[in-house]
Amino acid sequence: LADVEGQLNSLTARYKQSMDDKAVLAGRIDDTTTRISRANKLTGGLTEERARWQISLASFETSIGNVVGDMFLSAACVAYLGAYNRQYRAELMTLWERVCVEYAIPISGAFSLSGMLGNPVTIKDWTMWGLPTDQHSIENGILTTNGRRWPLLIDPQGQANRWIRNMETSRGLRIIRIGDPNFMRTLENSIRIGSSVLIEDVGETLDSSLEPILLRHTFKQGGRLMIRIGDSDVEYEPSFKLYLTTKLANPHYMPEVFIKVNIVNCTVTPQGLEDQLLGDVVAKEQPTVE
Repeated sequence: LADVEGQLNSLTARYKQSMDDKAVLAGRIDDTTTRISRANKLTGGLTEERARWQISLASFETSIGNVVGDMFLSAACVAYLGAYNRQYRAELMTLWERVCVEYAIPISGAFSLSGMLGNPVTIKDWTMWGLPTDQHSIENGILTTNGRRWPLLIDPQGQANRWIRNMETSRGLRIIRIGDPNFMRTLENSIRIGSSVLIEDVGETLDSSLEPILLRHTFKQGGRLMIRIGDSDVEYEPSFKLYLTTKLANPHYMPEVFIKVNIVNCTVTPQGLEDQLLGDVVAKEQPTVE
């Protein structure tokens, strides 16, 4: 009887060990099945990506040949288009493209400022911060952030003002007006620490005290970058940003103002409003299409 009980205990132990091995193998089978499924999805995705990369490669090869003309048009847009509304911008672009063709300057057949200088991720961030989704507003965002001069935004509806407030909040944005008692002190402190400043309700003339800041009259002193504001020298932090906005619907700026700032017309037109409403409807009903 003792021998039989010993054999039974041995068989029971072997049975338990076999069941444990079976559970381990079943787990491995599940893991392997999951890996195979994921590998198939990855392979399928890479197949689609390969087709997209081939199309992108062909597009890049074409773009390389047109890079001179496209960069010329992009630079012209940043330098000259900002002050015009949507209609005049389209007319100027048509004229410039015609001149490029006339002088045999290679350009892309469907030139787009947002396609040439815009980053889809950055543009998506802009729209999250309140920039309208229509093409005119996207171009205004590109003109605002790519110009060498500080931007002066013609913004009677306040859309650009709201976008700048949201975009620059994380950088310690200071909002001031020309007549504020601490106007120059706020500017000097922001220049020292490299934060952003938004000057609201600018008129048709600019305060003369802003000239060294607008023209970026910086100089080196003792290895530090400085700027003279009034009678004092202030250390200039390169990360400093300045924005100016006006609520005037049709301001008349003198040529010397255009030299100092990059004027960008953010006035909403009926066509632009239609595009904005269309973008809102598509984002609500079909976000993937948007």
